[in-house]
This record gives sequence, structure tokens and C-alpha cells, in this order.
Amino acid sequence: MVNPMGTQVLAAADGTVVVVGDDLNEVHGARTNFYGNLIVIRLDREYEGKPLFTLYGHLSKMDVEIGQKVQAGDVLGEVGMTGVAMGPHLHFEIRVGENLYANTRNPELWIEPLEGRGTIAGRLVDVTGTFIPETLITVHLASAPDERWQETSTYPREEVNPDDDWRENFVLGDVPSGNYVLRTQVGEHYYAVDAEVEEGKTTLVIIQTAD
Repeated sequence: MVNPMGTQVLAAADGTVVVVGDDLNEVHGARTNFYGNLIVIRLDREYEGKPLFTLYGHLSKMDVEIGQKVQAGDVLGEVGMTGVAMGPHLHFEIRVGENLYANTRNPELWIEPLEGRGTIAGRLVDVTGTFIPETLITVHLASAPDERWQETSTYPREEVNPDDDWRENFVLGDVPSGNYVLRTQVGEHYYAVDAEVEEGKTTLVIIQTAD
């Protein structure tokens, strides 16, 4: 989430701080010095009996301590570019079950959409149901199918974990309610599917190739 250096970072939900500091010596991501300064909060709520954690990375300042109780909206620190970062931004994660990099999920599926908007969870797969990685997905308004409204890509292979229930490999959040056409090209073949986005809901879109 790109923001100016020093922008306040707020807690997404109520919980208890379990990690504060840098990852120069302890691995919290793919390797050491990945997130730089980071905060991890164990949420008060659980999901299907599993603990939930939120992670905030690349911070320039941290204003909480381990064991501190926080509520949604409390200031945790400030946006920075510590660790692996090309510019100031907040890296935000949801972790399900354990506070491990292998347990991360796409936070777009856990953030409530803004008023009048919903979320698209998509799955691009081949005929065997295997995810097709790093493929461009373009999004078009149904009323203007020849104009590209937005675009995204499917997840890199083995680098982003799909949600246990949605089993997605791409997500678009805060999509205005309405009708859309999603298009992609795999090899020499082109595919298009329709999608209806409803306010406050997640729409599952499945694109399966012919070969």
C-alpha cells in the first residue's frame, strides 16, 4: 500500500502485539531483512478455531511494544521503506493458524470493501485445475467491453498462498458494484468471462483454459 513516508499506520482490528522490531536476525518473511521494521498482532478473533495475525512491514517508526493490547484504529507506527522496499509503502498481511510466512493469505479478502463496492476473487486454471501463474487479467466494464478499466496478474508460482476456501490466484478489491468482463490470454487462446459484483460481497470468477 503506497503512502508517503511517515503516514500513520493504524491497527486493522483488536488484538495483542506479539512482534515489534526488525528482522535482521530473525526470519519473519522469505529471508532476513525482508520486512525491515515490522509489527505483528494476534487478533482477538479467530477463524474456524484458528488464530489470526496481522503483519505490518517496512515501517519507519514503531509506537507499540510486545504484549500491548490495541484496538482497531490505534496508531501502531509510521510508513517507511526498511527491508526490501523500492519506496515508502506499507506491507500488510493476514496469517491464518500460525505466525509464519507460509501461512500468509491475500489481505484483500479480509478487508471490508468500501461502501458501494465489492471484491473479485479469481481463479485461472488449466484443464486439470492447476493454477496458471503470472498471467495478465484485464477487467472491463460490461457497458464498455473494449476499454480496459483495470488489470491485475495471477500470483507468482509458490509465492502467494491462496485462501483455504476461495482457492483463488488473483484478487481485485474495492470494485464498484456492477457488471464486468474479465479477459486473459493463455498461449494462443483468448478467454472472457462475465462477473457481477455486489456491494459488500466477494464474487468468485473461474477462468479455465481449453488445454
